[in-house]
Amino acid sequence: MRAFLADGKTIVWSGLAFVGLTIAFGIWIQRYNLHIIDEISDPDQIRAVVAAMTPEQMSAHWWMTLSLDYFYPLAYGAFFAGLALRYFGAAGLWIIVPSMIVVPADIIENTVQLFILSGDQTLIGVKVFATPIKLVSFIVAGLIALIALIYAVYRRFSADGDD
Repeated sequence: MRAFLADGKTIVWSGLAFVGLTIAFGIWIQRYNLHIIDEISDPDQIRAVVAAMTPEQMSAHWWMTLSLDYFYPLAYGAFFAGLALRYFGAAGLWIIVPSMIVVPADIIENTVQLFILSGDQTLIGVKVFATPIKLVSFIVAGLIALIALIYAVYRRFSADGDD
């Protein structure tokens, strides 16, 4: 798995999927005028946002979660982990820990959101924990990936074309 994630083609394709899905989210959110619950962990705020949604918005958010948001953590997780593995050598195995945490946290959060958007709020307490774990690990994994990307660009241009 390490070789697959660190492969240049995997990094490029997962990066393109990450960017493409990010753009798709923006279009979807604009199209349906959504205030999404993906970054909210307070149960009262979640309930208020969901209560303020029209049935069309709730359905749009549900379908966005199912069709885009289940693929999103796989795309950015592979991209972030791949960059860390490729450019941080043996330390990459430890540095990818935030990427390994964020993917299941995001998938758990997505599953809970489907229940919430379907009218079942019994699992809202899971989101209270999953969302902050997802957000913190995403930021840390993203920063690690950004450092790896900067290093890759530096190495590429400082090697006078030898890379």
